[in-house]
Amino acid sequence: MTTKLSPVEFLAHVLTPEKQTEHVCWKCKYLKWVLKDSKFPPADLIGWCKKIHWPHYWCIPETDVITKCYAFESKL
Repeated sequence: MTTKLSPVEFLAHVLTPEKQTEHVCWKCKYLKWVLKDSKFPPADLIGWCKKIHWPHYWCIPETDVITKCYAFESKL
């Protein structure tokens, strides 16, 4: 039996993040995380916020744990 996944569920299932932290960003639909084994971004980033886009994307470092964000919208 196959189940149909939404595009968001598919991406969450197929794409594996490099790191997991306590950031509220992991539950947000606007997080674009760094993919596992990716060599492009700096080592301390967990990803980028696609909603807070000044000047491009807002980089989210691993060391500054974000617990509340005005742009947060749940994935589900």
